[in-house]
Amino acid sequence: MRKLFSKLLLIIVPALIIIILTVILLFYLPPSKSVQKSLLFAQIDKNILLKYTPGPRIIFIGGSNLSFGLDSRRIKDSLALNPINTGIHGGIGLKYMLSNAENYIKENDIIIVSPEYQQFYGDAGNGVIELLSTIVDVSPNSIKLLGLKQYFSLIPHISTYLMSKIDGLKDTSKIDTEIGIYDRKSFNSFGDAYIHWKLPRKKVKPMRKIKGTLNEDIILSLKEFRNIVNQKKARLFITFPGYQDLSFANSKIQIKEIEQELKKYGFYLLSNPERYIIPDSLTYNTPYHLTKKGVDLRTTLLIEDLKKALKTDRKSNL
Repeated sequence: MRKLFSKLLLIIVPALIIIILTVILLFYLPPSKSVQKSLLFAQIDKNILLKYTPGPRIIFIGGSNLSFGLDSRRIKDSLALNPINTGIHGGIGLKYMLSNAENYIKENDIIIVSPEYQQFYGDAGNGVIELLSTIVDVSPNSIKLLGLKQYFSLIPHISTYLMSKIDGLKDTSKIDTEIGIYDRKSFNSFGDAYIHWKLPRKKVKPMRKIKGTLNEDIILSLKEFRNIVNQKKARLFITFPGYQDLSFANSKIQIKEIEQELKKYGFYLLSNPERYIIPDSLTYNTPYHLTKKGVDLRTTLLIEDLKKALKTDRKSNL
């Protein structure tokens, strides 16, 4: 029996070592050409904006509901503030978005957090494969921003991620120089995705009802973020995303639950979720991505709400 066990160990141990070394090697392979030009690498550019944009500043934190839903030029012209749109992709997770922004916040900054509704339910706020690619391919130093729950949330996505690395080895094509709507270069100088503004809209399938229970850990992350913002003598507001009317109707109960939870903990909300319901005809290719007319509508509403909030906030500090 001992001899059999010893022989098995001689087979199993080297095999495990080979597997571990192969996984490590795949992690350290450069990303595929398509990933290198993807919007995930815009994290580098947006962090530069966070570092060097002068005050007075207004920083928007969230996923693609921001990048595909704002015209920051109009915000700059209307509010005399320098906008930084950090929105990239909801798959990065709200926790990472908040942690990444923390180090760049300066005194007197105005911070607007606009999470997708799904960020509040299940593990979405912890991040998925887009976060894995961000901490490995885009910004390895940012791995220190992750908490234990985020690491656990990434485990199911490791195999898919590694397969993408293998597929990247097979890719012998040249990098396409045309700028696509999901490319790193699809953002303007404020961080807004703008390539799609002149493109025809596509049929948008409504999102199904949000499932699962509200993740209190996400609320806790927002509370901790608020403390940091206050310590840095900046101001925090939360706004709701522009969201397709049909998708909103499917998850109205869950959305109201989010609103009530945020109110319970005293967050300063810019209006209510219903105000940012977007007609289906003004969505571009997902319930959170808006056509130029949709962007104009959402931006107009946000400017109105911001003017009111900043005026009220200024009076309360007198």
